[in-house]
Amino acid sequence: MIASDREKLLVDFLKKFHLPLVSDLVLLNQGLTHSSYSFENPEYHDNERLEFLGDAVLGLMASDYLYRQYPRAREGVLSKNKSQMISRGVLGKRAQEMGLGDLVLLGKGEEMHGGRTRPVLLGSTLEAVVGALYLDLGLEPVARFLNSEIFEPALVLSATDEFGDYKSQLQEHVQKYYQTVPEYVILAESGPDHSKEFEVAVIVNGKVLGKGSGPRKKIAENQAAMHGYWALTQNNANV
Repeated sequence: MIASDREKLLVDFLKKFHLPLVSDLVLLNQGLTHSSYSFENPEYHDNERLEFLGDAVLGLMASDYLYRQYPRAREGVLSKNKSQMISRGVLGKRAQEMGLGDLVLLGKGEEMHGGRTRPVLLGSTLEAVVGALYLDLGLEPVARFLNSEIFEPALVLSATDEFGDYKSQLQEHVQKYYQTVPEYVILAESGPDHSKEFEVAVIVNGKVLGKGSGPRKKIAENQAAMHGYWALTQNNANV
């Protein structure tokens, strides 16, 4: 049995991230149970098996996300950015931002040594939570959760990689060869506040070079810049 105050915390977590409520919170609670807590409380199962499963789900869905978002990226670029996007560093930061440090169950020793703020521990916990959500909810709700809460923020977090820096790459190219700067225009904005979708175009010398969409303007602009950069450097477009 899960205590009522603990159950409320788990339900609040699901509501916060617009996840369907599940009738049995045991798996989610297990996903948040570190091995140090299980060692001290043998009636609790630790989250290591769920972490194994969650890692596989993250890998599959990250591959799917990148394949769809960047249809012209080559395999090597996709692989590089996948590894960065679901790295322990990124997952740990997202787990901190999502408040998993307040939810994870830790043994006394791990608690004393600052486990609630350790990115590696929290990143592993997030993987386990993904595994639990996958078993409870199936792939589609989990895919939506991963796209909005991990993959899209990860592109912003990793702003210096090949995906996150297309705006700078395009600006440098345009300034060098056309002596101007790209202009970004919002074409459409739709959806409720918690699920916005922006469509953006990048324009150089009055010509639309690329369009992008995403739940944040920065992501939509970056995607538009990617298409614009490829149009100029790979398709030999002229402006």
